[in-house]
Amino acid sequence: MRGFKNILFITTDQQRQDSLPCYGLNFMQTPALDRLAREGIVFENCSSVSPVCQPARASFMLGQYPHVTGIPDNFRWIRPNSPTIARSFSEAGWRTAAIGKMHFHPWDAMEGFQERIIAEDKRHIFRPDHWSRFLEARGYKRDHPAEIPEYEKNLGAGVSPLPEELHIDNFIGDQAVGWIERYSRQTLKERKPFFTWVSFNSPHDPYDPPERLSGLYRNAPIPEAIGSSAELAHKPAYQRSIIPTYKQNLLFLNDYSRLDPQAIRRIREYYLATITLVDSQIARIVETLEKNDLLESTIIIFTSDHGDHLGDHGLPFKSTFYESALMVPLIVRCPGMPEGKRNRSAVNWLDLHATFLKLAAIPVPDHVQGKEITPLLREPERILKTEAFSELLGSVMIRTETAKLVLCDDGDGELYDLTEEPLEVNNHYRNPDYRDLKEELSRRIMHHLLAHSRVRSFGGGRYGGDKQREECFNNIRKKLASGGYPGLIK
Repeated sequence: MRGFKNILFITTDQQRQDSLPCYGLNFMQTPALDRLAREGIVFENCSSVSPVCQPARASFMLGQYPHVTGIPDNFRWIRPNSPTIARSFSEAGWRTAAIGKMHFHPWDAMEGFQERIIAEDKRHIFRPDHWSRFLEARGYKRDHPAEIPEYEKNLGAGVSPLPEELHIDNFIGDQAVGWIERYSRQTLKERKPFFTWVSFNSPHDPYDPPERLSGLYRNAPIPEAIGSSAELAHKPAYQRSIIPTYKQNLLFLNDYSRLDPQAIRRIREYYLATITLVDSQIARIVETLEKNDLLESTIIIFTSDHGDHLGDHGLPFKSTFYESALMVPLIVRCPGMPEGKRNRSAVNWLDLHATFLKLAAIPVPDHVQGKEITPLLREPERILKTEAFSELLGSVMIRTETAKLVLCDDGDGELYDLTEEPLEVNNHYRNPDYRDLKEELSRRIMHHLLAHSRVRSFGGGRYGGDKQREECFNNIRKKLASGGYPGLIK
């Protein structure tokens, strides 16, 4: 790790691990991420600390598990002035910036970053963020995705109505490139090391590639979904609530009980196309670092907050501990470290929090619960952990190399043999042949919860709605009543 000075944290939203060539999906066109994989380390067992947006991001910001932060679900956030990772870097004299989607509350909070360029969730049409203002200045508007023709027919998959250069991920790429260019124009004496988080929106739904990329994977050998909705009869109740939740949500307006092989295929085509779109922006970012002699003094970390079912087990999106929602990519390119290596140690975003501070020689606060992984950057063959934990509202999971147990607060649960095919279709939670394994994993979950509770919590708990959101919802209701969305089935 010789010559390391800066940290560039690049994330996508809702990108499952098996969506890249370095994880086996060989037909994908992602040359920038392929390069980072060749020149860095690919982590094969990175899991989401919570497979929902805000809990995962809050855990990264604080370095704590959701049951400690008090943020196991969306619409919860940390208390103001909590000791975030951004504050640690800013107070240590680093230059800090957050570009793209952060999912903070309030939406424009700084959370310790010195600069923010904001482009929030694609569906947050009620936010007057920088991307919204960018569109308005060019005569466009940030609209409900139901304005896209065939939005409901294709269950949220549709070609973006915007010119490609105005797409939210292009905007984020442009802003990141511009930020690096401005930084590079500073004199060497003026420059401070930077910690910059560039957070893309895609491949999060709606699955909206630009026209140019919409047919890119039409004939690709895209894997079919694992399992079906028939499984839900033998799975915990929290899974059966997912589809009704999105059907009732005014920002979605889609009935995902209509998922069938044809719809899943189209969703997956467009999902993968948006990953290629993001990759093209990552390529520009890396090229800008290289052009300005910053690449070999910058560690680049690429990952995602959680995955996406894409129809696996009959479900859309996330909010379960299935592999497709839980497992995410993690690629680390660091100057002076081994290249083209792979690592099998279990890691998560809490570990990244601790690792970033360690790399920057900033003291890791006592409240941080992650395990820093700098030893793995020097010796990629090492294993620091073989088990991972993840948490949601009312449920907690342990994943080992061969098994996964989920315990729910209603007494139900899930137990899967990760060597079994098809994967995670057969729930062995009540199977007497698995009793010993269930008891052993239950003990480990108990130890996890107790061991990580001896620490200060900074969670602010659940927050209510806000005026912008409520006004938006009222407008959506009026437009629905008048049949005003062309993307909905009449």
